[in-house]
Amino acid sequence: MTASSAPTPATARRPKAVHVSIVHRSTDIRIFHKQCRSLAAAGYDVVLYARTDQPYDEAGVSVRPVPEPRSRAARMTVGVWSLWAPLLAHRADVYHFHDPELIPLGLALRARGRQVVFDAHEPLPSQIMAKHWIPAPLRPLVARITEVLVRVAGRGMSAVVAASPLVEGVYAGAKRLVVVNNFPILYDDVSAESHPDIPYDERPRGMVYVGGLSDLRGLASMLEVARVAGARHGEKFTLIGPFMPPELEARLSDPGLADVIDYVGVKKPAEARRLVSEARVGLILQIGPEAYKKNLPTKMFEYMAEGLPVVASHFPLWKGILDDAGAGVTVPPEDGQAAAEAVSRLLGDPKEAAAMGERGRKAVHEKYSWEPEARTLLALYDSLLPREIAAARTR
Repeated sequence: MTASSAPTPATARRPKAVHVSIVHRSTDIRIFHKQCRSLAAAGYDVVLYARTDQPYDEAGVSVRPVPEPRSRAARMTVGVWSLWAPLLAHRADVYHFHDPELIPLGLALRARGRQVVFDAHEPLPSQIMAKHWIPAPLRPLVARITEVLVRVAGRGMSAVVAASPLVEGVYAGAKRLVVVNNFPILYDDVSAESHPDIPYDERPRGMVYVGGLSDLRGLASMLEVARVAGARHGEKFTLIGPFMPPELEARLSDPGLADVIDYVGVKKPAEARRLVSEARVGLILQIGPEAYKKNLPTKMFEYMAEGLPVVASHFPLWKGILDDAGAGVTVPPEDGQAAAEAVSRLLGDPKEAAAMGERGRKAVHEKYSWEPEARTLLALYDSLLPREIAAARTR
């Protein structure tokens, strides 16, 4: 090849990345809003296979639906392997898988010489023990099988991306391991999804929680907070997210809750973030599973990014983060009365609550934002590209 015909940044093809999840929705914050959009903004041709009703393009990402099997067993078998031919047809430079069910498919692609990254979102296999849909007697067996999958993924994939230091420990034997923390995007720096910053004393909402609503995520304590602190201060508790299982929504009809709960259902990430920005106290009262006590609390950072003081579970890691930033307080998550009193103190002292919120916002900007994590992800991707494509990107 002559010098005049060598690829240049202007003529070399764009590197291609294909992300895949058969579990997560196409709007998943970590997968779509953080990883896929960051890659697209950096010049990658990005395709995302995930749960959605129909294909669409957004923010430089081509989103395509995965099959919607009738059962989990079908999802893990037919649903996985039905993707084999479409994925191969893309001839992507990097494939990025987000579910343990996809590990065998990823290994098959590796056997064909493809670069495959496995994204470890959770601390498997200990997290398996809290899966309500797995019969309790079977959970130890499933956890042991998952241990084998973890080892195989670590040794067989091109790289493992861990969502937190806790997950990093689970995959310590991986051939290549990179931590890409699940810190929040600072939307103020992205402009397209910015929303007005409402002064603390003008915020129209009292308390807020966003995420799955279940017993393990402190639903009982949050309802007690609404009954006590909400009634005491004339404030409603805004709940955003799905009930897990759906039958738990019936608890909202309990006496005394109708006037203090504002359940808005599941919202798109940008809308959920806007609702959070309108509140004055954010709650994260996770109870279990045990492994989560050592996991980075993404929700906490999202509250802090919007200037909310936080009332969180009294886990050593979480307490250390809040104490270091001066951004909130911790309580025993099973003690709804203690949580209610903590929230009540914040609602009753708006000056100190506002100061906590600002200290939390400052800590997120300085320590806990997505932007440095995106650079780590891009560095990994660039290292996996064919030499000529990687060279063109550095010119």
